[in-house]
Parts: sequence; structure tokens; C-alpha cells
Amino acid sequence: MDHFDEIRHSELYQSYKSGANWFYWIAALSLVTSIITVAGGDWRFLISLGTTQVIDAFADAIANELGGGNAPRVIGFVLDIFITALFVFFAVFAAKKHLWAYMVGMIVFALDGLVSLVVGDFIGVLAHGVVLFFLIRGYMAGRELVTLEKEVAQQLPPPPPADTAAEATAPASSI
Repeated sequence: MDHFDEIRHSELYQSYKSGANWFYWIAALSLVTSIITVAGGDWRFLISLGTTQVIDAFADAIANELGGGNAPRVIGFVLDIFITALFVFFAVFAAKKHLWAYMVGMIVFALDGLVSLVVGDFIGVLAHGVVLFFLIRGYMAGRELVTLEKEVAQQLPPPPPADTAAEATAPASSI
């Protein structure tokens, strides 16, 4: 790998990792927003999943309908944990250069943006758009990074053949 390739690899890798880290931010901020909601708060982070917010709203409505019990809120929170864990899954596999996880994560996040649109959360839709921009940018860097790594691997000379015949006939040394 020449100096230019090393610099380009470093730039692409940084952009790729930065994009993949958005999945962690989505999961973490969504979970914190859910905790705030379960605790009775009424504010949220912009970069939160619309799906978890809808689940929290339904759980809160059911809890109020049933006389204020916390069981629906707890069930909703458990569902929120599963949904945010999915985004951690995307982050882990995207960080390992599994571009399929990156792509599926972007699609799921875009669909979540549609949930925000359906419920009329236009600021949430805008936040989804901004995050999707950075996710797409990171994904594109990842595609280029994988291509660059394949090209560099093809340019490397093949490893010298192992001299298995000489190793097989050489006497074992005793210590």
C-alpha cells in the first residue's frame, strides 16, 4: 500500500466508522428518551426512534385507561429495549465491515422516519433525514473502503511457498 492509499484508507475508515457510530447514538438516545417517558417526563431527544415513542405513548394510554398501573409501561419499555438492541446489533456488525447490516439498519431507520411522518412529528422526520445523510455517507465510504482493501490485497505479492518437504525430513531437535 503506497502513501496515498494509506491516507485514503484512513479517511475512508474514519468516515465509515463515524457513520456506523450513528447506530449507537440512535439506540442510546432512543433508550434514554424511553426512560424519561417511563419516569413521567415529557421531552425527548431529536435523534430518537419514532417507533419507541409510539410504543411509549400507547403504553402510557393503556396504563391510564387501566387506572394508572405501571405494567403496560414496563411492557412498552421492554419492547423499546428490544428495538434499540436491534440498532446496537446494526452498529456492531456495521463496524465489522458487514455492509449488509449497514444497509438494513438504514432501511429500518428510514422506515422509522415514516412512523414519525405518520404521527406528524415533522421535526423527528427532519432529524431522521439528517442522520440518514450521515449514515449514507458512511455506507458509501464503507463500499469504497472494501473495494480499496480488495485492490490492495490483490497487489500484494503471494506468500512464499512453504517448504513442506524440507520440514518433513528435518530431524526434530531435542532440548
